[in-house]
Amino acid sequence: MNPLETLAPSVMTCSMVVLSACILATFLRTIIGPRMSDRIIGVNMIGTQAVCVIVCLTLRLNENWLADIAIIYAMFSFLSVAVLTKMDIGVYREWRDNQRKSRERDRINKENIAAGRNGRQRRRKKTS
Repeated sequence: MNPLETLAPSVMTCSMVVLSACILATFLRTIIGPRMSDRIIGVNMIGTQAVCVIVCLTLRLNENWLADIAIIYAMFSFLSVAVLTKMDIGVYREWRDNQRKSRERDRINKENIAAGRNGRQRRRKKTS
């Protein structure tokens, strides 16, 4: 028997254990991540590591249909990252537009105050 054939199952098992630990660490970092972009990258990493685990499982069990599952999972992972990125870009654009409008309002208010028009009608005393 070939020594590589006897060593391969234990190497695949160790690889799956290490990848599983990496998935857990990435998941924790994804939850803690300070920015949305960090979370999106974490989701992408988890998807990639899960595909690697499925491929290792395919080689370990010698079941070829698991490779198809890995390809489908990779497609879903890609689509989820694309959708999350699109949502993040939309939220960022909305925030940026609100900031721009707020700065414009502040500029107009400062100009009005400097010109003596603070938006309130000044009452004139009637002399009769």
